[in-house]
Formats: sequence, C-alpha cells, structure tokens
Amino acid sequence: MTAIREQLLPRVQVYRLKQAQVNSCIDQLLWMDTAAAAMAPLMVAKVSRQFAAVSDLLAELADTINSTIALTRHSRTQARLLHISDIPASPMSVILALSDLTTVSNLKSTARPIRNALRPIVRRLRLPKAIERARVGGVVQFDDQLSHGDVMKAMWVMEEGGEGGWGEVGDTLSVAEHCGYCQLPVTVGAADLQTHATKAWMLVGRYVALRRPTGQHDGTLELFRHNNNEVRIIRNEPNFTITLNPPLPLPSRPVHPFSQHPFTHHAKTHDPPVRSCLVWQNGVGWATVGANNGLVYASASSMLKRLVLRHRLLAVGGFIDSPTTVVVDRSVRGGHLDRIMTQSQHAPLNGCSHVMAYECASGWCGQAHRLTSSDDPFISWIFFIIQPGNNQDVHVTIRTSEAPAAGVPHDAPFTQRFPRTAAKVRRVLGPTAAIVLDGQAP
Repeated sequence: MTAIREQLLPRVQVYRLKQAQVNSCIDQLLWMDTAAAAMAPLMVAKVSRQFAAVSDLLAELADTINSTIALTRHSRTQARLLHISDIPASPMSVILALSDLTTVSNLKSTARPIRNALRPIVRRLRLPKAIERARVGGVVQFDDQLSHGDVMKAMWVMEEGGEGGWGEVGDTLSVAEHCGYCQLPVTVGAADLQTHATKAWMLVGRYVALRRPTGQHDGTLELFRHNNNEVRIIRNEPNFTITLNPPLPLPSRPVHPFSQHPFTHHAKTHDPPVRSCLVWQNGVGWATVGANNGLVYASASSMLKRLVLRHRLLAVGGFIDSPTTVVVDRSVRGGHLDRIMTQSQHAPLNGCSHVMAYECASGWCGQAHRLTSSDDPFISWIFFIIQPGNNQDVHVTIRTSEAPAAGVPHDAPFTQRFPRTAAKVRRVLGPTAAIVLDGQAP
C-alpha cells in the first residue's frame, strides 16, 4: 500500500491544487456582475461545454476510484458496479433450491430482472433435479424448446407428482420398453403439458404404442379424462372406462386370502386401486367384458403393466409357461409363501423389479412379480394365484421368453431348458423353490 500511495500522491497533490484554483475561479465567476462584464455568448457557451466535459471525467474518475477500493478490500477479480440486472446465478440457484413451488411462483411474479434471472436456472437446474428426485432420470425428459411457462408447468407436475407418483410411471415405462412398446427417455412436449398438465401418466401414456411385429397398431396407453371425472384408456369410448377406487370384490367374504384386504391396507393415494373390464381377445383385439368378469387391480400402475403384458403375450407371443402349475400350501417351509402373499401389493419380491396384484369378482386373487429387468435379454414373470374357496393353497406358474438352452431336449425339465429363468425363480422362492422347480414333496 505504501508503494501505491507514493506512486499516486504526486498526481493527487497536483489534482487538488488545480481543483482549488478552479474552485476559486468558479466563485469569482458566479459573483461577477455579468451584465457589466458584457461576457460574449461564445465564451459562456465554451465555459459551459468545458464544465460538462470535466463533470463527465470526474464521474468516471470517481467510478474508477470506487472500483479500485472495492477490488482492494474484497479481492475481486473484476471491479464494476452491481446493477439489479446483473443478479449472480449462484445465489439465485441457492434460493431456488431451498424454495417451495409457491415461493418460486411468487419470485417469478416480481421484478423483471429477478424473473429473467430465474428462467435459465429453473430450466437448467431446478427441473433436472426434480426429474432425478422423482426417480425418472433417463426415463422421462422434457422438450428443450419448451417456453418458460411450460417449463414452470413441467417443474410443477414433476414436483407435485412426487417420488411415489412418478416412481410408478417410471416402473411402467420400463416394463413397456422391455416389451418393445416405447423408447426411453420419453420426451414430453408442450402439447402434452397443455392437454394433461396435472397427471403424470396422462403426460406419457400416449408414447406407449402397442404394436405387433407386423406393424399393426393396437392403440396406446393414453388416458382420457372427462369433465364428469370419467377416465378411459386406449380408446376414448364409453366401454373403455376404468373406475378409480372401486368397490372391492366380495368385501363380505368371511376370510380373505390376504387376511386384510391389501388394496385398502396398502393403498396409495397417488396410485389407487382400479377396476377395468378391458381384455385382449385373439382375432378381435381390445374388448370389454361384464363387470363380474373384470378385474380390480391393487393400483393403476398394476393395471397398466398387465395390459402391456397381455398384449405382449397374446398379440406378439414368444412366451413359454412352466409345464404344470404347482400347488403349494402357503404354510410349508416356514410359511415362505404366506409371507409373500401377505406383504404389500406394491412391493416386488427381493430380486424382482416389478409387481402386479389383482382380484376377480369370482373370488380368485393373483400376484405377478417380474423376475427380469431391462438389462436382461428376455422377460420372465412368476405368478401366485389363490382360487375361490381355498385360501390355503397357492398356485405357482412361471412364464418366460428366454430362448431354450441349446442342445437340451424339448421334453427336458423346465429348469434345464430355461436355466437363467430358473436361477431367478430359486432366488425368489427360497425354501419353496425345490417344491416348485424340482418336484420335491412339501
């Protein structure tokens, strides 16, 4: 600092001396009898111009000195005056990260500089983080060309959907991709947000296209909501209506196979039970059956997954079932099957990626657990069915699209023909695997 002072001091002293001389002249000028002096107009104009020029130079000098002081005191790398239009992104990012949606909306309605500072941060930071928190990173994304208003809608629907709601959407899209009915990530556009700005699956359902290998299109899993809260699926027709939170089948049965009805005991508000009478009929396509033959699903996501799988099984094919359905008392081997049947209908078994649960008015109940993930080159499921009038026995069936092992005879045991599927089944069935796969006695 001493060196700087010594360098500047001579110039400062000269400046102050000249400033004192100018101030003295100004005082004399202002107290003159201008009429007696008969000052020439040109001279007055010249003095006025010089005052203006010197004033600008003094203002520039003051800015430079202030910036130098700020740079010295705060170790800034670039000295400048901070204007409201130059709001730094980092503090605004912190504010956005800690704010709820209402606060963000209020900030958005404030001064234009603040609103302008928010826009790129919401697009680049807040929305991507909302997608990751919802567990759909790599599964759902939004069009880069969305307007700022649509970006705000996208952020709202991602955060309002929460981890639970979007989690089920991600799971269902994963099943659809594995079946060949969509490509991930699904890109949601402005038209989707305009039409379905509040419901997660309504934004993405139309991107699940149920196609056959021949190219024939059998519809999409798009949902259609009407003003009377009626919801339809695949086709916007009355027969394709689904019912949210329907009356449960046989609610007065003396003993339910699951002890407590799982559809109420484990219900999720964002993924409620659903009744659907929609079925696939060979030679007909999608059709509906009477209410007594329809299914009530533990959740909307269970219904969506089952529709995908039914189309993949019946319209496309390529699956093989275990040759016989094995009936096992749920209490044997330490009650392993009993624990499977009574756990939450939304929780897949260890080693499984997805679960579906449903019940028919006739009285039978079922669960299906997906044994494979999207990383596997085939699809396999294991089904647990309890039939009417017998709550104790569980009917176990395995379904797979695994290619048969090379060189293994067609009449060989299922475990030899489909070894990778069998290995996954053993992991799930634990102590009961030998009964189901190897024919051991209970």
